[in-house]
Amino acid sequence: MIAVIAKKDLRGLIRDGRLPFVGGLALILLFTSIAAGWRLQSETAAERATVQERGYETWVKQGAKNPHSAAHLGMHVFKPEPPLALFDPGLEPFVGQSVWLEAHRQNDFGFRPAQDATGLRRFGDLSAAYVLQILMPLVIVVLGFDALAGERESGTLRQLASIGVAPGRLLWGKALAIGGASAALLIPALVLSLIATFQAATAGVVADNLARLIWLFVGYSLYLGTFLFVTLAVSISAPNTRIALVASLAIWATITIVVPRAASEAAQAYLPTPSRMDFDSALSVDLDAAQHKAYEENFHVSSWQQLPAEESGRALRIDDHAGYGVFDKHYGTLWDLFERQQRLQEWLGIASPLVALRSVSVSMAGTDLAQLRRFAVAAEAHRRLIQDMMSSERMAHPAEGYNYQAPAELWAKVPPFRFTELESAEAVAHCWKELTALSVAFGLSLLAATVTARRLSPM
Repeated sequence: MIAVIAKKDLRGLIRDGRLPFVGGLALILLFTSIAAGWRLQSETAAERATVQERGYETWVKQGAKNPHSAAHLGMHVFKPEPPLALFDPGLEPFVGQSVWLEAHRQNDFGFRPAQDATGLRRFGDLSAAYVLQILMPLVIVVLGFDALAGERESGTLRQLASIGVAPGRLLWGKALAIGGASAALLIPALVLSLIATFQAATAGVVADNLARLIWLFVGYSLYLGTFLFVTLAVSISAPNTRIALVASLAIWATITIVVPRAASEAAQAYLPTPSRMDFDSALSVDLDAAQHKAYEENFHVSSWQQLPAEESGRALRIDDHAGYGVFDKHYGTLWDLFERQQRLQEWLGIASPLVALRSVSVSMAGTDLAQLRRFAVAAEAHRRLIQDMMSSERMAHPAEGYNYQAPAELWAKVPPFRFTELESAEAVAHCWKELTALSVAFGLSLLAATVTARRLSPM
């Protein structure tokens, strides 16, 4: 009976044009977003790898030079784009692509794609994640708002009840029809995502990316399933199709637009991010104080200008190490603030499963805050490695002071920058609460649809 009901409903969705029209539009957007992301990722990954390789060659081939001058030349390191960024770019367009590793200074991310974008970016990037998060629930609403309210209006609900069709079977037949139609739209996009992801992934991370895709599938299935059963519960409860459509659209707008936006604004108002000027000012004050204290304790002077040339190497090392703690304090506090803002958004957005899904999506795609912080820490560790090596070289030749010229072979001793991304198991550990929230939302929607179906009335 469930299969018969589903087959009849699928035929009806095709005949009235809703499935071909809205489904075809969603499918076109999905293919377009994946294809565009695939092309962009291929170009970006090649550019980043080429620029970083040439930057390292510039470092290695700089010739005889004072180590301190070489440290000021530094190098640019680029964050490798994870293969699943083509599915969900997450924070990637807004935080920059590279970091300049230079002497005495920890720099922020540079070259943010969002800086060069038009005002249309505020509406969101066209990505597969955006289509599935915002548009696919709308497709489900359009396909399912009259699933049971329409039967009541046309009088067929009374006929079905008269021949003994149980409300539960009717509910599951309708769910199977709408869910099957939605799945038919998603399967081609899933296949294309698999091909694109595995082509972009290296041999060593194929299994890890497959695990990430599985968790993405679980998260999005729970999210879209929640919309499916909420839409059916509304269709059962509404007295007519007009009210069912309006109520379903109101729920869609609240979940996908109103609550996430309100949560974001509330988090920023309650935990405001300091301005760039305030951050740099506080950092400079603490750096000056730490360096002054280090010179007093180690050399009994107030600045490096008062030191003899033969102490310059040791002074540079002491100066750098005095700054490391200051950088860790200020940047650590800033990253902690970002994480607190994110957690607050998640708590405030508990009424919207989209907030939970976004956390799962960016975590599994490797474009979340945890991955970005990991890259920032790795880049800073590499900068400090360069600094310590250059200071050690100066300390090994104290007699020559500022005139010392290090041999060209020194630069090759600095290894190229390598970044290891979080593994899928670690990413799941970061978002298990959100996966639980999605499971609870799905369970509640299923319970609501089941309970309302039991009270299904032909009138």
